[in-house]
Amino acid sequence: MLNRTNLHPYQTHFVDLAKSLPGIGLLFPPGLGKTTTALTIVAEHFTGKTLVIAPKKVAESVWMQEAGKWEHLKHLRVALILGSNAQRVNALESNAGVYVINLENVAWLFEHPAKFAEKFDNLIIDESSRFKDASTKRFKALKKHLRQFKRKIILTGTPTPQGLGDLWAQVAILDLGQRLGKSLTAFRTRYMEPTDRNRHTGVIYKWGVRAGKDQEIHDAIKDICFALKAEDYLTLPKLTHVYHNVVIDKATWDNYKRLAKDMVLETAGETITAVTAATLGNKLQQFTSGFLYTEDKVAIRQHEEKINYLEQILDEYNPSLIFYHYKESLEAIMRQFPESRILANNQDIEDWRAGKILKLLAHPQSGGIGLNLQCNVADTAQVVWYDLPWSSQDYIQANARVYRQGQEKPVILHHLIIPKTVDSQIVSVLEGKINVQQAVLNALNCALL
Repeated sequence: MLNRTNLHPYQTHFVDLAKSLPGIGLLFPPGLGKTTTALTIVAEHFTGKTLVIAPKKVAESVWMQEAGKWEHLKHLRVALILGSNAQRVNALESNAGVYVINLENVAWLFEHPAKFAEKFDNLIIDESSRFKDASTKRFKALKKHLRQFKRKIILTGTPTPQGLGDLWAQVAILDLGQRLGKSLTAFRTRYMEPTDRNRHTGVIYKWGVRAGKDQEIHDAIKDICFALKAEDYLTLPKLTHVYHNVVIDKATWDNYKRLAKDMVLETAGETITAVTAATLGNKLQQFTSGFLYTEDKVAIRQHEEKINYLEQILDEYNPSLIFYHYKESLEAIMRQFPESRILANNQDIEDWRAGKILKLLAHPQSGGIGLNLQCNVADTAQVVWYDLPWSSQDYIQANARVYRQGQEKPVILHHLIIPKTVDSQIVSVLEGKINVQQAVLNALNCALL
């Protein structure tokens, strides 16, 4: 069992620093030990009961296990507020010190007539970027109770997935708006300006930071929010990005261009229609993945080129972790490789790390946060992106399940890309070269060349 002397110096530094800070933001990239650091702060500085809010997979498999690995944390009794209504109530009525609940049940907890939420003295939000939108039901439910918490910690490795504007709600959890403004309107008035609006109605749908204001934002929160870079503290193996160009035949390419140009495609007796540019971007991504969904969510196959290319990769590289975006992509992979296993529970993780699974399938939103998917049983660790997410947060977090502290072998990230399609534009979004809106416009333009 590990003991406190096994903590890294930077972890010890922030544990000590937290003693004098009622609210602290630890903006650590995956693999730097956010959970252990937070639990040590709880063990040494918190009194009373602590509520931890985390994504479902993290709530199920990280906090209780992490506490059990360390000698100085083993006295912490952790209760999981998960499962059925009765199971959640039973956990809340137990005599624990740390209570872990998933995001989906936050509103249920704070609105429960039994007023269970009033028992908590401290708050930890794991992956606080899930609270970046102040208009969500979970944030509104939490906001009403923020003043009751004597101590607060936010944890995330991706605090600004869509820009600095994402910081306001997260920092407000810590300081009730003291540093960046009491409201989102106040924050925008001081630091931001509209960058996109409807030409006809004038409605603003995108904001950007005004010139020179980014440093003001950083300076305003630097006393309570602390960011680290993994490369400064970890020695990681080589990471290689490989982009595989998947070629489709002329008839398939013509159908893709027809869908992009007309926003309509007749296929297999069905009419596929995209009524907006955003919908069209999604339809084009479905197409490059090999299918199109009808209005009734029936998948019509368009080509088999990606699944055939995946077979070439898997013939050469095993074991492989394969990320998919669509349900039909998952089903296509399972049809082609029935021996694959879908990531569903802790046993799957243990078997994967032990080399007992050669093809592990995961969605970036369920297998992309908090889980440890290192694999050191082969000369290299292989990750394949069958279809890519628009979200750079999902992409970064998913890759970090493998490329993290404890990974000893080089990691290769494979990306299946059909050139001159929306695939190429998604890569540009993930690399931070363009935004999502521009990517859709570029994808349409590429298809019409």
